[in-house]
Amino acid sequence: MFYSIKRLIHRIRRRRTLGLLSMFAVLVASVIGNALTFFYFEASVHPEYTLGDSFWYSIISITTIGYGDLSASTVGARIGTVIFIVLVGLVAFTTTAGMLVDWIFDLRMREQTGMATVQSEDHLLIIHFPNETRVRHIVEEFVSDDKHKKVDIVVVTDTLQTLPFSHPNVSFVRGSPLEEETYRRAQLDRASKAIILSTNYDDPNSDSVVASVASVIGHLSPHVRVVAECLSLSHELLFSNLADVSLVYTVHMANNLLIQETQDPGVTILAQAMTSNLIEGTLASTMVDPPVEEPLTYQQVAVKLLSKDINLVGVIREKKAHFKFGGLFLSPGDLLVYISSNRYTWQGLREAMG
Repeated sequence: MFYSIKRLIHRIRRRRTLGLLSMFAVLVASVIGNALTFFYFEASVHPEYTLGDSFWYSIISITTIGYGDLSASTVGARIGTVIFIVLVGLVAFTTTAGMLVDWIFDLRMREQTGMATVQSEDHLLIIHFPNETRVRHIVEEFVSDDKHKKVDIVVVTDTLQTLPFSHPNVSFVRGSPLEEETYRRAQLDRASKAIILSTNYDDPNSDSVVASVASVIGHLSPHVRVVAECLSLSHELLFSNLADVSLVYTVHMANNLLIQETQDPGVTILAQAMTSNLIEGTLASTMVDPPVEEPLTYQQVAVKLLSKDINLVGVIREKKAHFKFGGLFLSPGDLLVYISSNRYTWQGLREAMG
């Protein structure tokens, strides 16, 4: 008999949801049974005891607190206490408490090992984990911006067992970046942005993997804005069918910056400052929204913005960069790239221009 009871308890503990509901039902039954027994048998001795007092006595007794303000004095009430509290209630209470502790511990372990489903919304996904230094730097840069300091970040990779660092904004999902189940746990459908890093600078297949991941994300959640790292300019064709993916050629840009600093000392100081959220005055971009009521050249726009300490650097039109503003007129859909201490909406820039 005892063996059968132990097996039953074991099965209930393994089926966590059913077990918790079962134990909770037993707890409720124990409290109600003891309260009714206490109220019925103690009424003749303590007529001042109410049904509420009986439930108070049952709850305090089953949680082993026992203030001593109430106690069973009749034989019937004491037998009820032994049956409903000692034999049934305490066992159910300790079993439930143990199951809750197991559940919390298991949830924590699943989170640490990247097997839990994250509870985030409008978050950023970082796909791949080339090394800790790079990922930590990306995280710190992203959250250093005032508008993004509370945004959740989810790191997705299949190369780690646990995340090697801790950050209040960062969660970890372990799984293949090419599998739908991984993105289900990463809540891709509720994300807003994704950064796809190279697998490794020494991996010749990195760009093809990045392109495949970008394709999967675009298929599953087209609304997610994807920024992908591409190591070689010659691999641009891999992304030709992914119109909404922004490519960043990190190695090419780093090489260009090395040459620029060699030829023009001081360029890297400015480049580092204007590409970092940690330093006041950073590169930002704003799209021109329709309608454009006043036909202004970008030279006029640049002068107006400069009076507000907003430095217009260039204009992106149809994926082509323009730096000569004299004959270029303001047009809806243009992307203004500027250096400023703040990021502006188009309405904010219009107000700055007066």
